[in-house]
Amino acid sequence: MKTRFAWTAVVLAAGLASTSWAQVPGPLNAITDVPGVEVGQHTVTNGAGGMTGTTAVITRSGATPGVSQRGGAPGTRETDLLKPEKLVDKVHGVSLSGGSAYGLAAADGVMQCLGAQGLGVPVAGGDVVPIVPAAILFDPGRCAAFTFRPDASFGLAACQAASGGPVAQGNVGAGAGARSGGSKGGLGTASTVLPNGIIVGAIVAVNSGGRTFDTEGNFFAGFLELGNEFSTVVPSNFTPPEEAPTLLRNTTIAVVATNARLTKAQATKVAQMADDGFARAIKPSHGVGDGDTIFALATGTDPRPAANLVSQIGSTAADTLSRAIVHAILNAESIHVGSCNVRSYCEQFPANCP
Repeated sequence: MKTRFAWTAVVLAAGLASTSWAQVPGPLNAITDVPGVEVGQHTVTNGAGGMTGTTAVITRSGATPGVSQRGGAPGTRETDLLKPEKLVDKVHGVSLSGGSAYGLAAADGVMQCLGAQGLGVPVAGGDVVPIVPAAILFDPGRCAAFTFRPDASFGLAACQAASGGPVAQGNVGAGAGARSGGSKGGLGTASTVLPNGIIVGAIVAVNSGGRTFDTEGNFFAGFLELGNEFSTVVPSNFTPPEEAPTLLRNTTIAVVATNARLTKAQATKVAQMADDGFARAIKPSHGVGDGDTIFALATGTDPRPAANLVSQIGSTAADTLSRAIVHAILNAESIHVGSCNVRSYCEQFPANCP
């Protein structure tokens, strides 16, 4: 197993570290480090080990959106409207939820919440129609009845709880009922501050058929760590055999955000580049049974034109998303209630956890 020093030497020899040394995590190391981004979550348990929930990412002043969808079994809403040539160029919220396709109903509650605040697309009579893109993951039937899943009340509660402070991770929100490669999945977040003042954040619910770590407990994306944030060992070169994903029971969903001022086309490119963050951290990703989807949000609080920064922002978004995936797994907690048993990373590798 490589030590941190040995791994650093390998990265230096490959010429890969020079672009990341100047980067640091934000104060919260969360997507809420991006000005204008708030997060709210609602989680419900059934007392028998079943968990599900919704995570709402709120941008009250609006954000320019983009989306990338590469999984084979997506469950999404309003993604067509995010295409660069479509009318709406600002959104005020994104819903990430458990519940499979049923969980898309959580977006209705986010709409209710935003509409009550007058946030949305203005229409005749002074009314608004909030546009709430959404994506879901499959968690129904895990230690619970198949009908135990989010509805509009989950989205309403998550939106009403939204704030710009620290973000809870692990068995919460959209990651509450998540599994990852046979272990407990969860919700994670991270942020990166670039020397030029651009901030990039990510939040992700990891419900992957693929694994995020090898049989020695080494994270595939561990080499992207900033500031000793993981406090674990570094990746080895050994990749174990993958567990065969159960068709249609997977999906990792995420939002990346930046304070840069982007067009819809530029935000779309950032979302596409951020998709590499899935591939670096999860093996395999974007499979037939995965609905992997990433939304990008640009709040534009940094007024500088960002045309020349899109590639840098997209690359940073990919790295930040990979780090958020590691945080999701590190913060996930085992479930051992009655016949419901799923082990977390930290139960399997306690020496690697704080």
